Order: sequence, then C-alpha cells, then structure tokens
Amino acid sequence: MNPRERLTAAKGEIASEPRTAILVLGMHRSGTSALGALVAAHGATPPKHLLPGSLHNPKGHWESTPLTIADDHLLTAAASSWQDWLPLDRQWLQSPAAERFRPMMTAIIASEFGDAPLFFVKDPRICRFLPFMASILADLRIDPIAFLPVRNPLEVACSLQERDQMALPTAFMLWLRHVLEAEHHSRHMPRCILRHEDLLSDWRHQMDRAARETGIVWPVTSDQADAAIAEFLDKDLHHQRASVADLQNHPDATPLVRSAYAILRSMASEGDSQDLRDQLDRVRATFDESCDVVGKAVAAGNLAAKRLHGELEKGIVERDALADAQQALIRDRDSFMAERDALAHAQQDLIQARDSFMAERDALAHAQQDLIQARDSFMAERDALALAQDGLVAERSALARIRDDLVAERDAALASRGWRLTGPLRWVSSIRRR
Repeated sequence: MNPRERLTAAKGEIASEPRTAILVLGMHRSGTSALGALVAAHGATPPKHLLPGSLHNPKGHWESTPLTIADDHLLTAAASSWQDWLPLDRQWLQSPAAERFRPMMTAIIASEFGDAPLFFVKDPRICRFLPFMASILADLRIDPIAFLPVRNPLEVACSLQERDQMALPTAFMLWLRHVLEAEHHSRHMPRCILRHEDLLSDWRHQMDRAARETGIVWPVTSDQADAAIAEFLDKDLHHQRASVADLQNHPDATPLVRSAYAILRSMASEGDSQDLRDQLDRVRATFDESCDVVGKAVAAGNLAAKRLHGELEKGIVERDALADAQQALIRDRDSFMAERDALAHAQQDLIQARDSFMAERDALAHAQQDLIQARDSFMAERDALALAQDGLVAERSALARIRDDLVAERDAALASRGWRLTGPLRWVSSIRRR
C-alpha cells in the first residue's frame, strides 16, 4: 500500500475540495517570518502550534513547532544540520531511513493544519529537502505554491554573525545553498520570488503580485489585512542593512554569491525565464563542483572536529562532574559550618544558662547563709528565752514555796489561840479606821 492509500485507509476518505499549501522557501534571516505574517494576515491558515518568539525574532517565527523539530531530526539523520552548506545526499532522501520520517511529517501536517483549504508552511530547513516535502503534500493531494523571499546575502550573513556568531564566509555559503536548492526544486510549482526590501516598502503590491503569479485568491484582501500587518511589519526590525554595492565590494562575498543574488533579483523584478534559470543552473553546478572538491577536506575536518568535540564534551562532562562534586562539598561544608554555628550558639546558650544557674545558686547559698544565721540567732534567742524561762520557773517555784510558807504561816496564825483572843481588838481597831 502506497502512502496515499495508507492515508486514505486511515481517514476513511480523501477530501474532494482542492487544498493548497503555500511554502515559504527562504534562507534563515531572509524575512521569511515577515512573509509568513503577511500570508497569515491575508487569510492563509497558520500552524496550530507556533514556535514562540525569541530575542532576535520577538514578533514570532510563524513556524510549526513539531514540524521544525521533525525537520531538524531529518537533517540530523541525513548527517547534516541547518548550518550545513554541503548538499544533502540525494540517494539518502530516497532511502528507507528517510522514508521513516514520512508518516510522522504527514501526521504533523494533518494535525497542524486540519482540513484548511489554504495554509502555509514556513521553515527554512525545507529548502534543503524540498522534493521530499513536496512528495508528502502530493500524498495528501495538496497543491504546493512556493513563495521565495530574497534578501541581500550580506544582510543575512551579518544577521547570522550577530545571532549565531557564524563566520561570514560560512553564512554566505549557507545562503547560497538554501536559495539555489529552493529555486531549483520549486520550478514545477506555481511560485513568486519576492525581494525583501520590496515587501517592506510596498507589501500590498507584492502580495497582490504573488496572488496573480500563483493563481491564488486571498481570503482576506490587503485593505482588510492592513491593521494586522501594521502590528507585525516593522521597518525598525530591519536591523542589518546593505546595498548591492556593499555586497559587490565585500571581500567575503564570492562571485557565485554575487551572481546568484543578481539573478534572483532579476527574477523578482523582471519575471522568471529559462535564460535566468540556466544561469542559476550554472551557478549551482559550479557551487556543487566546489563542494565536491572541498567535501573530503570538510568531511575530514568535520571528523576531526567531531572527535575534538567528543573529547571536549567528555572534558565538559568531567568538569561538570567535578563542579558538581565541588558544589556538593561546598554544600556539605556550609552544612557543617551551619551546624557548627548552631552548636556554638547552643553552647553559648548553655553557658549563659549555666552562669544564670550558678548566679542563682550563689544567691541561694547567700540566702541559705542568711537563713542559717537567722536560725542560729533564733536558736540563741530561744536558748536565752529557755534559760530565762527556767529562771522564771525557778523563781516562780521559789515564790510558790514562799507563798505556801506564808499561807501555812497565816493559817497557823489564824488557827492560833492568840489570833482568836485578839480578834475583838482587831475589830475595834477597824471601826476606828473607818
């Protein structure tokens, strides 16, 4: 069962309504995001899961996050990357290894765009494997249209140098690879080549021209899209600026780069022609031959760089492990120091508590001494009182004896004969005293 039949079986039926995908095919930093915003503002359906904005592209990329990830994985599987200016292996793109990406990318396109009759796919990586992406769209019975934004390669190179610290010669070759592949493999599609500066200066005319040249009808007119586009399209974001003369005079811009840019500008302003295509074919053939010549050297250099990169990564892993161990030791040290400080504080608290208890003990000892002294004083006083009591008791006893003696003597006297005989005299005497 071929991919189209598999898709038919999975979905049950294939929609009969014509569907069109606008492929935004341009080099990184070539204004593809601005073009994506223009296409979206004119009614083409964007992907559901947009790649978020970044420092160098704050208003958004207009790229599908899952598709961009899949495109990166495909390039990696092809032993390449978005920064690689060597051509992809054509045989690999037709190999089972490449075919393993077809179901995934088919599912992503179905998920990201649903049944939208007009949508756009934007990722500069697609320039490198446009035939593979076109075959997926064919499986889905989606007609492709190509928009090719072209920006001065010196501006592109300077932007990549600022964003990715990429060397200018590398950036020029990367630009050349992307634009040549995108132009060559989009020739069978309705397409429009758009100069970046023209989009910024008069986007209405350029979007109307793109519609005329590709045969599409915008769901939203330029007048209706004006407000949305004004919110996104900002000439102040056009940071890198260079003229054609700047490119011609730049020492890192090779004749192939200058020629390709001149031809693409002619295609954008004068229209496509077989003569211009032939000129680009000669540029591409020369560039591919140059890549073949330097390919082995580059491959050897890449192998050595990969080996060094592996050693560097190993060193980084070891360094990170040592750094982690160091951080662990530092954390342990800090923990021990904190524990030590806590113990020191606790020790100080105990010393203060001990000193407080000792002061309280001394105060209690002094109080005890005072109590002992008071007790001794009270005991001495008690003893003195006891002695006094004994003296008083003895004196009382003596007085009691005297009293008893006097009572006895009185009783004896009262009982005596003489007391009785003298009774009348005592009575008389008492009378007289009265």
